[in-house]
This record gives sequence, C-alpha cells and structure tokens, in this order.
Amino acid sequence: MDFGLFFLMQRDEQWNEQAVYDSALEQMLAAEGLGYQSAWIAEHHFNDYGLCPSPPVLAAFLAARTTTLRLGMGVSLLPLHHPVDLAEQLAVLDVVSGGRLDVGIGRGGTLQDYQTFGSERADARKRVEEGIALMQQCWTGVPFDFQGEFHTAEQLHVRPRPTQRPHPPLYVAANSEDSVRSAARLGLPTLSSFFTAIDELQRRHEIYREVARSAGRSEADLEALEAQAWGMRVVHVAPTHEEALRATEAPFMGYQRKMAVLRSDAQGGSVPDSFDRSRLRLRAFHDYLADGWALIGTPAEVRDGLQQYLDATGYRRVLLLMALPGLPTSLAMRSMRLFATEVAPAMKAVPQRA
Repeated sequence: MDFGLFFLMQRDEQWNEQAVYDSALEQMLAAEGLGYQSAWIAEHHFNDYGLCPSPPVLAAFLAARTTTLRLGMGVSLLPLHHPVDLAEQLAVLDVVSGGRLDVGIGRGGTLQDYQTFGSERADARKRVEEGIALMQQCWTGVPFDFQGEFHTAEQLHVRPRPTQRPHPPLYVAANSEDSVRSAARLGLPTLSSFFTAIDELQRRHEIYREVARSAGRSEADLEALEAQAWGMRVVHVAPTHEEALRATEAPFMGYQRKMAVLRSDAQGGSVPDSFDRSRLRLRAFHDYLADGWALIGTPAEVRDGLQQYLDATGYRRVLLLMALPGLPTSLAMRSMRLFATEVAPAMKAVPQRA
C-alpha cells in the first residue's frame, strides 16, 4: 500500500496566506520521515479555494529538502498551459528531484481561469488529450514534428529530457465518466476525488476496463494500470472520537462552503454533467460522514473505514486530504503521526481481480 498526502493549499478566513504556506510546508517536510510515499499539490488560480497557482515551484522547494518523497502534480490544469512550456517545466523538476515527479493532468478550473489564459473550456477534453500526446513527444529526447488541432511544431527538440524513462508517470483526474473513458483510451491510470461515491467508483472501474480492452489493452496492462491508480479520502485521526470530530467539523464545513461557491454557476466552476449537483448543497457535518466523504475518528475507526474503502474499490494507493483549511498545524501533524504508526501498517491490499 502507498499513502500520499494531498494539499489544496486552501485558506480559512481566519488565516493569512503566509500561514497557509507555513502550515502546509511543515506537513510536507514531515511526510518523508513518517513514511508517506508522496505529497501532491493542487493547481488553482484567483481564489482562496487553493493558493498555489504554480505547483512545480513549490515542488522544487520540497525537492531540495527531501530525498525520497515523490512530488505529485495534483493536478496540472493542462488546458490553461501551452503543453510544451509545461513539459519543459516538469522536465526540469524531474531532473533536479532525481526522478521523483508524478504528473496528474486535469481540465478543471473556473470560467475566469479559461478566459484569463485564453482557452476555451468547451475544447478542454480535446486540449487535454492532444496536450498529453505533445508532452510525451517533448520528453522523448529527440527532435520531432507535431501537427494537432491546437498546437504544431517542426523539428522541436525539447531539453532537458526527464530523468525518468520514458517520462514521469502520468495520471488523469477522473471525476466524471468521460474522464474515465479518456484515461482508458490513453492507457493512463486515474486519480479519483474523495467526493465520488463508492458505488460510482465501482461502476467507473468497470467502464475503465471495458474501454481499455476495446482499445487493445491486455489483461496484464489493465492490472498494471489499476495498480497505479489513486483513490482519495479526507482523513483525520485523533486519540478519541470526540477529539477528531471537534477538530475537524469547522474546517471540513469550511471546505464544503468553498467548494459550493467555486462550483456554482455564478463562478462558472467545472462540474461534470453526470455529477449529482445536489451533492454540492451544504448539508450537516454528520451527513457527509455517513456518506463516506471523510474518515474521521480514532486509529481503529479510521483503520476499519479505510479497509472497507480498499475492499470495495480495490485501490492500492490512496491520497489523504489531511490539511483541511483552518485545522491547527499541531492537530494535522498529530493525525499524520497516528495514521503512519497505527493505521497504515494494518492496511491490507486487496488481491487484483482475475
């Protein structure tokens, strides 16, 4: 089992921007010593939902202060970037980190993001698929020509070549059925969000396998891709159930309020057509817990809930969203330590399906 940490870099109203970075960095820099496999940083622009518009810059800072921790782009919003520019930045990051980069690709973002960066959200899916193909070409280390709908290149030779071969691992954010199908066609593993229900994850796994087989993937290929995929859960561990709830209710609900605003029609936030918009309406804290959006409690309670999640989904890698907005750093660090020492060692991977 691999466990990584996911950082939205979200700002609580009572925190200033520096405090968000200070808290997240303390957690990120502690992750390696506690045995976490990776730290993933989300890209967001122009609002407090996420304060890191440039994850490669922050990841480079981490790379200089760690030795084994993998650095995840969680995710790079490819339609907002020129693929060649992003490929160059990430190649440098892979080189200076000694080959520790993982690259998640997504098409999220608000309408303002797309307008500001001169991209059409209606074309986002095609831009992602074309952009991934162009980035993969950039990372071959040899000159190439490229003719696409949005980008062209002649005898382009991108340097430096990434340290990892053939390139850093690529993942597709799959928060809709269309994204699952796209990832399967491309032969790339998926990253799922914590707000996707387990029965929906199970359905999407079957869709992924069906589409991948239709694209010519072998059963061995499918097993390898599924083993690389990442699930996600909000997690907080405390000595008692009451302490866990008391620490997280306000931060978790603060997150929900920000997500509701970001994804409202007024903001032009991206919500998959297949997504049940009623799930974005604010509900009581305990309703979210009952729906499995978060695993919050004692080590034993989190162990049981996480094992049920693993058994139901088959994931062997899980990203943990522990850094909730406004959660005191000391409590987040305590949760990280308790998870590492009392939860992670007890988790059992689910055998791969035949």
